[in-house]
Amino acid sequence: MNVVVKDTLNVIIPDDFQKMNSMPEDPENSVVYGKQTSSADCFVIIFPINPANAMPFDNEREVISGIHNSLAEDQGLIEVKAGVTRQNNKFIYSIVKTKLNPSGMQYTLVMHLDYGVDVLNVQAYFSEIGMTGQRDNTILNKLISEGVIVMPDMSKWMQDPYDANYTKGIRMNLSENEQYDNAFPNHPLSEIRKLINSIVKQ
Repeated sequence: MNVVVKDTLNVIIPDDFQKMNSMPEDPENSVVYGKQTSSADCFVIIFPINPANAMPFDNEREVISGIHNSLAEDQGLIEVKAGVTRQNNKFIYSIVKTKLNPSGMQYTLVMHLDYGVDVLNVQAYFSEIGMTGQRDNTILNKLISEGVIVMPDMSKWMQDPYDANYTKGIRMNLSENEQYDNAFPNHPLSEIRKLINSIVKQ
């Protein structure tokens, strides 16, 4: 699905998203889309920002450091990546998870795309719904049975993806690796990565 923002800026998102009404408090020129799967409640808002407010497109380490310095105790860093889309626009994004109450996780994507005069900001909030924690439990049990994780030592299960010495918050666990997305296609993290791939390969 081709999403046009501010007349000339466009991104391609998966076709199963539905356009939603913007709220008065939403940023100027924003467009909003959403969908729901059996395991995820998905909300995306896309709008232009001043290039001066964009993340540094050529410095992943600076973005990682900034996130590490700002994470709360109920959050964890999943991924930071920069590159160039098929349309030759620079991009950079981060994925951060936040614990929901009473259970489950919300995965938040912040993605910036460089269009020269403008930068397009894609923010996505994908939350676990239904029976939460199935992906984590299934993969944890699998890795225990394979001897990768030896209980009660969980040190190999949870680790920041960029700094093994970073111990704050709820660190990324092995089930959140991209290799498991196909086994859990409706999980919010899998859905966020589908959205990223759609935009990058447009």
